[in-house]
Amino acid sequence: MENAYSLWKKGLSGSHHVWGKVELDKMGKVDMTIFPHEKHPLINKIGKFFGIGHLDQQIRLLGSLKKFDILYSPYSKSNTKLLLLLKVLGLFKKPIVVTIHQPFWQGKNENPLYRSLSRFYILNYDACIFLSEPLMKKTISLLNISEKDAKKKFSLAQWGPDITYLDKFSRNPLPFESCEYFISAGHTDRDFETLIEAFRGLDYKLWIFCTPKSIPKTLDIPPNVTVNWEVTRSYDLIPFYQKSIAILIPLKYPEHKEGCQGMTSLQDVVSFSKPVIMTRNPCLNLDIEKEGIGKYVGMYDVQDWKNQLTIFASKKSCWVKMSENSRQLFETKFNSEIFAAHLEKVLLATYKKKSV
Repeated sequence: MENAYSLWKKGLSGSHHVWGKVELDKMGKVDMTIFPHEKHPLINKIGKFFGIGHLDQQIRLLGSLKKFDILYSPYSKSNTKLLLLLKVLGLFKKPIVVTIHQPFWQGKNENPLYRSLSRFYILNYDACIFLSEPLMKKTISLLNISEKDAKKKFSLAQWGPDITYLDKFSRNPLPFESCEYFISAGHTDRDFETLIEAFRGLDYKLWIFCTPKSIPKTLDIPPNVTVNWEVTRSYDLIPFYQKSIAILIPLKYPEHKEGCQGMTSLQDVVSFSKPVIMTRNPCLNLDIEKEGIGKYVGMYDVQDWKNQLTIFASKKSCWVKMSENSRQLFETKFNSEIFAAHLEKVLLATYKKKSV
C-alpha cells in the first residue's frame, strides 16, 4: 500500500490502488494511516511456510494497537489470517473491516466442516464490503449465512478508478480512425493463449502486456501480436491504452475460483472511454453488455473472439456508442469517489458500534 500511495503522490498511478485513503483524506471524517508492509522479510518467509501471508506486518501491528481504532484490509484474509485467528480466540479486540473480491469459502472442498469454518471466520470480521453482488449472494448461499448476519455484516460497493487523476488522460479520446490496435494487459487468470490464436490470420494488431510470470505459453506467436513483459506500471501503459481500439480481457479459471477476475482491467476500460471484449464472468458486479460498453465471449472460444474482434474493428457506429457509454459509466457510477463514500459510511458505522 505504501508503494501504491507513493506512486499516486508522484502522479504515476491513480488513487484507487490505495483503496479509498486518498478520498477519505479529502472528505475529512476518517484519518487513515498506511501501516508499513514489510520490515523483516525472514518472518514473511516463515509465515509462508505455515500458510500465513504477510506475517511480519501482522506481528508488528500487534505492537501498535493503541494507535488505531479500526483495521481496514482491502485484501481480507490474505493480510489478516493471523489477526482473524486471534480475533476468533478473543485475543484481538479491534474491529476489522475488509473488502472481498475473491471466494472466501474453502475452494472446491465440499466438506461441510470446511464450509462451517469459513462461515465462522467471515462472520468474525466486523464488516465485509463485497465488490460484487453475485459473489456476495454466492457466499451467503454456499456458507449458509443467515439473512440477519448478512444484513449486519455485509454490504456492497463498486470499486472504481480515480476520476480526478485519469480525467486528464481521457478527456479528449482519440477518434476511431486514429486507434491502431487492440490491447490486453494483466496477469491474474489471463488466457493469452486463446487470444493469440484468435488473432492468428487476422489483419488487426494486438499488444499484450503481462508480467514475467504470466508470459503466454504459445511458442509460435504470429507477427501481428506483440508481447511485452517489461512495461508494468499503469502510468507507462497510458499511451498504449489511448491508441487502442478496445481493451481485451481474456480469462481462464476453474468454477470454484470464480471471483472478480478482470475487475482491475475494467477500471482501464472506463478510464479511457474504451469498448471491451472479455471472457464472461458472472461474478463481476458490472455487466458490460447491460451497460452497453462491450461484449462477452465464451471461455477458450477462439471463434467467438474472432467474430467480436471483426465487428469491433469495422463498425464505427457501435464503437462510438460503446465509448460514450464507457465515459458516462465512469462519471456516474464507477469511480473512486463513489467507492470511498460507501467505505466512509461503513467505517463510521463500525466506529459507532465500537464506542457503544
